Amino acid sequence: MAPPRSDRDRALTELSAHGVQILLEDNHLIGLSKPSGLLSQGGPPGQIHLVELLEAYRRLAEGKPGRAYVGLVHRLDRNVSGAMIVAKTSKAARRLSEQLRRRVGVAKIYLGWVSGHPPDAATLTHALIRSERDRLTREARPGEPGAQPSQLSFVCEARGVGVGRLRITLGTGRTHQIRAQLAIAGHPLLGDPKYGGGEAPRLALHAHRLALTHPVGGVPVEVIAPLPPALAALERALGLAPAAG
Repeated sequence: MAPPRSDRDRALTELSAHGVQILLEDNHLIGLSKPSGLLSQGGPPGQIHLVELLEAYRRLAEGKPGRAYVGLVHRLDRNVSGAMIVAKTSKAARRLSEQLRRRVGVAKIYLGWVSGHPPDAATLTHALIRSERDRLTREARPGEPGAQPSQLSFVCEARGVGVGRLRITLGTGRTHQIRAQLAIAGHPLLGDPKYGGGEAPRLALHAHRLALTHPVGGVPVEVIAPLPPALAALERALGLAPAAG
């Protein structure tokens, strides 16, 4: 006879049903992998989001009768999957938010599958602002009041016919930054028609690794999110080969 499942086991099962995977957890933070399609925070009425799921997880796993604190210190776009860290206390949230704002000791690494023929490596710098044609997208307008300096670097790890896989390191954290900057450079993400990308089952962008300093212990913390099945299948379908060099 199987042993009875603990409340935490049931809470993990409920999270898993929504595609959320807990990768590390202690008294101060939760490191997790968010699936594509899930909002990070509240949106239209009736649509479930990550914070709501984590509050329910904490209530069940820890036996909390009231509201369970979940501090969202950064976000991923709805259609982006991958590594995130949330705070379990207000003190941890303040310290993590400040660390992410200053970007000292923080590393954010993404994997992106793009159209075109990207160079072996590049650093992109643009001044991004809301598009006048579509307020939900970003475009480069240097010198425009309100334009935000945006920087990222990438290395092309693998290539196929008119496609490549990039390992992207963020220098800043702007809305739609990766999507907009790669499109401006002529390498739009696959599955991103808003920015001119080619066809794919989903937006081909994954937050692979997030590294920072623990807000209380002061030790390095690293969250590495496994590649979702849809992107692993896309990788195989594209027939990519390691890039030279």
